Amino acid sequence: MTDANIIKPINVHKINTSYTGKGVMVAVIDSGINPYHSHVNGVEGGIQIRVNREQYIEYHHDYRDRLGHGTAVAAAIRGVAKEVDLYGVKIFDDKLTTYPSVLAEAIEWSIENHVQIIHLSLGLTQDHAGVKAACKAAIENNITIVAAMDRERGMIYPGSYPDVFHVQSGEVGRNEWAFHEDGSFIACGFPRELQGPTQLYNIHGHSFAAAHFTAYLALLLEEHPEWANKQLWAHVDQLR
Repeated sequence: MTDANIIKPINVHKINTSYTGKGVMVAVIDSGINPYHSHVNGVEGGIQIRVNREQYIEYHHDYRDRLGHGTAVAAAIRGVAKEVDLYGVKIFDDKLTTYPSVLAEAIEWSIENHVQIIHLSLGLTQDHAGVKAACKAAIENNITIVAAMDRERGMIYPGSYPDVFHVQSGEVGRNEWAFHEDGSFIACGFPRELQGPTQLYNIHGHSFAAAHFTAYLALLLEEHPEWANKQLWAHVDQLR
């Protein structure tokens, strides 16, 4: 991805200087969240959704993160939107894979719990009717969906569904996002800033770009609590 593909970087701090995402409910559908991590500082709640031995979907109260991915994503969101209300929806356990039906169920849980943003630092290589229907239902319930997209690996769903904000990592500053000529959004792909050379070797990529963009939308929703997905899209589009 070259600078020529990136259209008009937007500096988050120039638009939202006094907002922290306070009161905005964000469901992070991932590997769970460690609420005690110093970069997270607590969550509002969560759930684990999994397939049991009988191949039925079940809910479990333990949404602790054993992989670290969901915690790092939550920390990146919290780094910009410091007072956002985070909910850990755990669908990954010992590896970053799950059934599409579990993802669809997690989106449905988020709808039922009236979150404002569903954050998906994940992608599917194939369309799935249940996931598509769940995303459509969320948007019809005025919930915003942000999804990471990795075109090189073919992980384009649910990011390519209508009215889903799809985000890639690119060469923009940590406090910036930009439009890409292919219709996606670009944000910094690094997690929350760390001290020293550790930052260079830490995981990074589209997951964290999506997290930074989710945080930006949370700031907008604190500023405009009456807005829904349609109003967020209209606001972002007029910045082109």
